[in-house]
Amino acid sequence: MTGIGSRRNGTARPRPDSGSVPWIRTRLRAGRVPALALGVLVLVTAFLAAALPRSVDRYENAALRTVLTGAEAHQRRVDVTAEFHRRDAAAGAAAVPSPAELAATAQALHTAAGPSLPLDTAAAVHGLRNADAATVNDPGLPMPSRRVPEVTLLAQQGELRSHVRLISGRMPSGRARADADDEAVEGVVTAATAEKMHLEAGSVIHPVVGRTGRLPVRVTGIVEPRAPRAPYWHAEPDVDRAGLQAVPSGNGPPTYYWHFSVLIGDADRDVLPRFTGGALAYWHHPLETGGVAARDVPALRRALTSLAGGEANSVLRVLAPVPGLAVDGEAVGTLLRDFERERRSAVPLVQIAVVGVATVAVIVLLLAGALAATGRAAELGLLRARGAGLPGLGLRLLGETAAVAVPSAAAGTLLALALVTTERYLTAVVLGAAVAATASAALPIRAVLAHHRPRVAGRDDVAAVRPSRRRTVAELTLAALAAAALAAQWSRGPSAGADLLTAAAPVLLATVAAVVLLRLYPLPLRLLVRWTARLRGAVVHLALARAARAGAVTAMPLLAVLVAFTVASFGGSVLAGIAAGREHAATASVGADVRIRAFTVFPDGFTDRVRRIDGVRDVAVVRTEFGLSTDNFSTPPLTLVAVDPASYARLVHRLGPDGDPPFPGAVLSRSGGEDALPAVVSPGLARVIGARGQVTVEAQSGPTLVRAVAVRSATPATTGDFAVVSAEALARAHPDMRGTDFLAPNAVHITGARADTGALRALARGGEGLAVDVRAEERAGYGSGSLQSGAQRVYVAAVAAGAGYSIIALLLAQLQEAPRRRALLSGLRAVGMTRRQARSLVTLEPLPQVVVATAGGVLTGLAAVPLLRGGVDVTALAFGADVLPPEVAGTTAVLVPDPLSFVLPAVVLPAAVCAMASAQARWSARRATAGELRTGEQT
Repeated sequence: MTGIGSRRNGTARPRPDSGSVPWIRTRLRAGRVPALALGVLVLVTAFLAAALPRSVDRYENAALRTVLTGAEAHQRRVDVTAEFHRRDAAAGAAAVPSPAELAATAQALHTAAGPSLPLDTAAAVHGLRNADAATVNDPGLPMPSRRVPEVTLLAQQGELRSHVRLISGRMPSGRARADADDEAVEGVVTAATAEKMHLEAGSVIHPVVGRTGRLPVRVTGIVEPRAPRAPYWHAEPDVDRAGLQAVPSGNGPPTYYWHFSVLIGDADRDVLPRFTGGALAYWHHPLETGGVAARDVPALRRALTSLAGGEANSVLRVLAPVPGLAVDGEAVGTLLRDFERERRSAVPLVQIAVVGVATVAVIVLLLAGALAATGRAAELGLLRARGAGLPGLGLRLLGETAAVAVPSAAAGTLLALALVTTERYLTAVVLGAAVAATASAALPIRAVLAHHRPRVAGRDDVAAVRPSRRRTVAELTLAALAAAALAAQWSRGPSAGADLLTAAAPVLLATVAAVVLLRLYPLPLRLLVRWTARLRGAVVHLALARAARAGAVTAMPLLAVLVAFTVASFGGSVLAGIAAGREHAATASVGADVRIRAFTVFPDGFTDRVRRIDGVRDVAVVRTEFGLSTDNFSTPPLTLVAVDPASYARLVHRLGPDGDPPFPGAVLSRSGGEDALPAVVSPGLARVIGARGQVTVEAQSGPTLVRAVAVRSATPATTGDFAVVSAEALARAHPDMRGTDFLAPNAVHITGARADTGALRALARGGEGLAVDVRAEERAGYGSGSLQSGAQRVYVAAVAAGAGYSIIALLLAQLQEAPRRRALLSGLRAVGMTRRQARSLVTLEPLPQVVVATAGGVLTGLAAVPLLRGGVDVTALAFGADVLPPEVAGTTAVLVPDPLSFVLPAVVLPAAVCAMASAQARWSARRATAGELRTGEQT
């Protein structure tokens, strides 16, 4: 049978169509409030489902564009070059390419790159210059050291007059050169360059060409850029102003010299091959940052590889009129690779949030359908008794729910598309449709499964129902899958990358915990019901009895609460691990709240002035010598740290617990004569020393014999193997070096979280060669990219959404029990229960389930930390693609239980349920009358 009604004696009674619009309209009018509640729930869920992937796309795209726009100009572009030498021109070829050939090559580059590698044509720059900067030793040019200035002659694209504004003199002549060896080259310089290099209109400089030759270059005019920020002035170094360059000179200070550029006209471009290294044609094409998306990064990297030496490179060589092209995209490729690595490090946090909130949302949608089917069980049973077929009944219910769910899901999806702007739409639309399908099918499927065969009316109390064999098999299968997933995660380790297995691990643990709790929940509930029956008051006993007689379907909120609780606590552990890893790295790098380093020696009285700065609690003066050798050839280079034992012990203590025993400051002070200096050593150095117990360190003050008296895994601001000795003992071992730079401290470690860093920096600026490091600033610099911050924002929003869904699940369960609760209150008020007792009863009734869910969530969250620690790469989340300094190169971050993520949900959830129950009690008490109690109604 497919409809309501039956055939008798060959005559069919009139019946409505199973999916008739009037019947659906009648049902919706009769249940306006449930329909409105379902519509709001579906709208919010569809909005979140559609907005979440678009939010991820938006912050990833914004992060990529921030990386590209914030990088140096040479890091975000593709460079194409071609060299031209004077001997090539002698062989009959043109000396340098013409402007038309340069422009045609630029067009060929765009054609070869194609749409997969978007290049910014507006910011592209091409031209010619001498390949190697030429030295200029004319008198009058500034020389900050003995090294003479260097100059580059540039003939860039376009008419020079269109880019500059003439201040004095004239523009270079446009006439062709009659003899390139005799006539001077004409060019202009910017006003900023002229000021630095002491040039003016009419000045002549003589850069060196070849081995001994000199080429006269006349500055015909002084100009200003029309658009100082245009790529024309920044594609090559020092075009808009002279730059002070530095050359390292061994252990001494660097050597400085000036480099500047002269803009020449096209008529003089043929002289460029005469310079040492010849002429260099260049094409600089930056990436188009406006249309680049994070999902395109792999394709961009493949396109760069193809352009550098693949198919696209072959196309470029065929189309370009300039021969000998060399493509260099390594800088932008490195930038994209680092971004992709950082993006992958942020993916696990987002995936955990997505899987967690999606699971809770699906549970709530299914719960809404299950509770609706339970509430309409009598109606649906009557329809089945009157001959309604399952297909017709399912289609009728599907039409009823779809009439609400589909428009609501469409509205939520459109709202997400309008508010969260990004390029991709398909994923959001598919997820919105999935929400509509889930909400529409929940009630029909539940109703069909519940009424596929006649059922005898009976109770399905959570404390009385016996699990079926099918449920037992399903639960065992789920537990086996969870165990297999955890085993696979442990076996592969965190280096395997992020996937759904890692993301679903908290959900799997929460599901298994919910199964166990649902099995164990009835046992203590029965015992409590029996025990409270002996109490004098009836409120507690009735509340527990009501909780035990709740329908089995109301146990579904327990699963939603557990999943939301576990995801929130696990995410809090991830964030706490990130914070702890960054704190440890900053502490290991700086070694104090503030550190002042001296590259030579500290001024007299410097430490006393530091102590007087506001907020400084204590000061430890340290001398650190890196890369020292020993008389044991198997000992790797080590660090010798000479300290004041008392102040250094206080420093180590205030930096926080590190798992090592207290620093033995008193032991370091015991030494005398020629005895070996007592030292606190690293585990690696202790293993190398072995039975000898001592080793000679080649310190800067001389060979020093040290013996190990204690072993610590780490010490502030050092890495690798180390030995910490007393500075006074080291001075007594080398009395001839006392008072020299070989024993002078080179670092001041300052403790004090509120130390005035501005005053400390001002004090350091008063000395020579002093640098200030602040631990808080160092910590803020780790993993501070927009990818990490964006992922954390999405995660926090998802956790908040999951918590909201868990509260909605409990609210739905409470609303389902509202009619029975109102009838109960009517009967109890009729036999003399006071209003206060009635409200207490309604408030206490949901507490057993909430207490079980909260306790289970806390235990599951605590268990998730050690169980999932081996499969989550918190180090990548903490530091992203950053290259850690040598002091903290081996720093790792692991999951750390976060007390706030456990305490906050455990407090908020019961408080919210109690508030809901109290409000419902007041509302039910007003409506509860004796006339609502009917004969045969269960309470």
